Amino acid sequence: MKLNINKIAKIIFCVAGIMSLAGCNDSYMDRFPETSITDKVFFNSPKDLEAYTNGMYGYIGSNYWDVVSDNVVYIENSSMYSMMRGEINEKNAGQWGSSWTRIRTVNYMLSRTDRVQGDPIETNHYIGVARLFRAQLYYELVKKYSDVPWYGRDLQTTDTELLYKTQDSRTLVVDSIMADLDFAVNNIKSGSSKTRIFKNAALAIQARIALYEGTFRKYHPELNLTDGDKYLKIAEDACKKIMDSKIYSLSKVKQGDIPAYESLFCSLDLTQNSEMILIEDYDKTLGRMHNAQAMFDWTTSLSRDLMEDYLVIKDGKVIPFQQVENYDKKTVLEIFDNRDPRLGQTFMMPGFTRAGAPLPARPKLSLGGYPQVKFSPRSYDQISWGLSYTDLPVIRYAEVLLMYAEAKAELGTFTQADMDATINLIRQRAGVPTSTLSEWLTTIDPVQANRYSNVSSQQKGAVLEIRRERRIELACEGFRFGDLMRWGNGKLLERAPEGCYIDKLGYRDVTGDGVPDIAVVATQADANQIPQADKEKYKLTVYILAGNTFELTEGTKGYVRQISQVNKFHFVEPQYYYYPLDQQDILINENLVQNKYWK
Repeated sequence: MKLNINKIAKIIFCVAGIMSLAGCNDSYMDRFPETSITDKVFFNSPKDLEAYTNGMYGYIGSNYWDVVSDNVVYIENSSMYSMMRGEINEKNAGQWGSSWTRIRTVNYMLSRTDRVQGDPIETNHYIGVARLFRAQLYYELVKKYSDVPWYGRDLQTTDTELLYKTQDSRTLVVDSIMADLDFAVNNIKSGSSKTRIFKNAALAIQARIALYEGTFRKYHPELNLTDGDKYLKIAEDACKKIMDSKIYSLSKVKQGDIPAYESLFCSLDLTQNSEMILIEDYDKTLGRMHNAQAMFDWTTSLSRDLMEDYLVIKDGKVIPFQQVENYDKKTVLEIFDNRDPRLGQTFMMPGFTRAGAPLPARPKLSLGGYPQVKFSPRSYDQISWGLSYTDLPVIRYAEVLLMYAEAKAELGTFTQADMDATINLIRQRAGVPTSTLSEWLTTIDPVQANRYSNVSSQQKGAVLEIRRERRIELACEGFRFGDLMRWGNGKLLERAPEGCYIDKLGYRDVTGDGVPDIAVVATQADANQIPQADKEKYKLTVYILAGNTFELTEGTKGYVRQISQVNKFHFVEPQYYYYPLDQQDILINENLVQNKYWK
């Protein structure tokens, strides 16, 4: 996370000294020198702890795409795609050293706080920040491997037995993580900054981890852990504390003619936004920039599966898209009719013009035909590699409301009052009619029930619709893959993602002005038949199916999909919910054992 500029001058000398001490390479559990002049003169005041924890803010950050998941068509490689093709094993899994380097950095500070002199409230605040980051780092390891060694302090050269111990159980490690989180939320101070960790950000991270663990235990019987509800209750309570603080609200502020929801993801300044709990603050003049602009038709496109989850607004109520006549034959010019407005604020609508472009954008059919406009900057100087400087949300209040609703529905205690305080607020901000809990519980959408067939809550209808709402509201923010993993729905990744529907070969209007923009033909010979005058008049982009990387699902019509992904993915349950240890790590430490789901 980027620091405020007025902090940099104060901490640069201290951080430089600390990092020279704390820097590690990627080998497993590298050890710092046992003696150091810097070590002896630092860690003496809360200011020292502040300077040290400033270097940890990169351990948590924003996300602006949903690779890999059923939300996107993705033509690049990834470890999950490789795994589903059977290409990942203990010989090429990759060593886990870099994860331990960061944990070692946190533990190094925590092992030296006993010498700090000064206000104990300030001291415990920064200890809480460090323990929060350790909890986050460790839980990422738990999500990947389940059982991992727990280290509550930095190791020294004499700690051979600890250094070469085996994995601790998931139960022990998660209990230790929750202890870190409890300390954090009870000791981190309240504050108004949206770029620094304060109590409400800590509560939100506690809720994220508890919700993940609670649902993972509930929907993963292979763990033989049946106590998921206690974590769901922790998530519920953490979210309720944030809600009861009355500090945050869903932003309804437009940015010019850009709707409130859409403006959350293309704003130059989120520091005063009522919805933001934690953000990354980017600034062109300071050279702090990111690359969110690349999500627009670079190597990804949004999926048909995600598009179809957005509800239809009809007669002041909402109905599933699948209940619309010929829903599965609607082209890119038709799918936006009477839909949840967030669809057009996430998917590119026909006629959308990128900043600085003279003409409406034409989607790349080879990627799927549904470009992502969420997070797309609105000024031309940001439309280049690595030059975007919009602020990025890390934690926003809408996520807290969704976590609260999900935890309560999974526990079977979700009420109409809860619904009005969470889901209906989110829908009202988006411009979507509200619903009632009784409707959800009595009229269950068969599409959602089939997709999440393992839902076991007594409030099944509520769980299903909350999952829909979470998918839509948080689309492209990096949550979808984790959601599928914790819900035990990895099988949804097997199907080759599909893009837009092409009803026939020939000229196609994709910008909505009635003039053809692209031509889809079967062969090169067909392309040769297109008059040169038409190519010049319409500036046609010609797609030839023969020999291309994509195809239409029904040959000369259908949904766009990548040929390389058709019938190539197989998600092995429960194995692929976890990652194997690389054999090199086991060779280094013979007490480590291979992940039990990969033996």
